[in-house]
Amino acid sequence: MLFLVFFGFIAFIFIALNMYDNSNLKELEEYIKTQNCKNYIYSKGSYKAICENRVLEMKNSLVIDLQKNKAEYFFKDINKIEKQKNSIIFNDKKLDFNSKEDMEIFYKFLQEKLQNERNN
Repeated sequence: MLFLVFFGFIAFIFIALNMYDNSNLKELEEYIKTQNCKNYIYSKGSYKAICENRVLEMKNSLVIDLQKNKAEYFFKDINKIEKQKNSIIFNDKKLDFNSKEDMEIFYKFLQEKLQNERNN
């Protein structure tokens, strides 16, 4: 009986944390949408988004603080970008992705946006 109560408690905690994490992801996604970011991907514990004039990275954590969990990289400051395994590197910043496919999609959108910014 004690064994069932213990595993029931563990299952309850797991379910509660999963629900809390899902609400955090929705909050981060809503914030990204309010920033006029069109292309975004959730990978390696953070949202990476391409916005009007910057790349925005929003890290997921237990407690969401939109100022502390955010990193912004402005297009005007990006000199060159390169791919490395499942990462995109520009200047001294590195964006990690779960898969090569996610990285390739984001890289393509970023390349297009940088070309459009430099042409205007």
